[in-house]
Amino acid sequence: MIIYIDTPLKAREKERINKYFGDSYQVYFTDEFKNDADKVDAISKADVLFGNPKPALMAQAVSAKWIQLFTAGFEYYQDIKTEAIVTNMDDYYSQPCAETMVGGMMALYRKMDVFGLLKEKKEWIGAPIRLELKLLEHKKVIILGTGNIGRRVAKILKAFDMEILFFGRTAKDAAMRTSDELTQKIPWADFIIGCLPGTSETKGLFTKEMIEKMNETAVFCNVGRGNLVADEDALIRALMDRKIGGAVLDVTASEPIPADSKLWVCPNTILSQHSGGGQESEYTGLVELFLENFENFKEGLPLKNRISFQKGY
Repeated sequence: MIIYIDTPLKAREKERINKYFGDSYQVYFTDEFKNDADKVDAISKADVLFGNPKPALMAQAVSAKWIQLFTAGFEYYQDIKTEAIVTNMDDYYSQPCAETMVGGMMALYRKMDVFGLLKEKKEWIGAPIRLELKLLEHKKVIILGTGNIGRRVAKILKAFDMEILFFGRTAKDAAMRTSDELTQKIPWADFIIGCLPGTSETKGLFTKEMIEKMNETAVFCNVGRGNLVADEDALIRALMDRKIGGAVLDVTASEPIPADSKLWVCPNTILSQHSGGGQESEYTGLVELFLENFENFKEGLPLKNRISFQKGY
């Protein structure tokens, strides 16, 4: 059996994989190949693929019986047809993503970003800044998405006695199901948190009209997909003109953010550079999940987190 790995692993994780498979399997790591032609040859022969190669390379996995992605999202593969079983990481990144959003919210409200800059400048403000600090307690929140990340965010925020409403197309506990219902509710919220995956239905869901309806102290947060925002320039203008209270953005329309983007200088804005799902043991955990699923694959048992490229879930 041939196993092709296109996951950015360090030496420790590679050693774990090599030890697990031993001499019984042929294991290829993508960084062993110097050009795409050699990668295509290996991918086309692989029985199992672990990772997220470029879509053009993924399309060459014609012999694959199982593809294990190392991400939860996979919208960039929706045009690929495959007979292979496909699995993703599902809930794996949910807790760190949730903590990133809540951490950003707390940083803005308690001005931790400002205190960090003051420390660099060795500038003491002290008492006057106290009256600028806000509390999360009892604030009102709209969470866009009722999946794993949205649920984890809600679980954390409940500790602050926040009033939480979900937007979701099908979830039974969603307070809003349509764009019109969401638009009408926008002025109510102190925080709006995007936790949606990238699908044709979520692309551009958060419109310019919704941004304009946010109250002047409201904070927009996004840890789902950057294309949730239909008009990022409108969001930037709202931040620059202080028409809204701020933003916590893990994802943006363009990544990396261009050097000349005004997002870099928007006030009250935290940019976490699509690192929201990260943690110190991230890749160790990915490998263990892959090997756990491989045991099921080898024994002919159902695989965890099965998805469909075409369906988008």
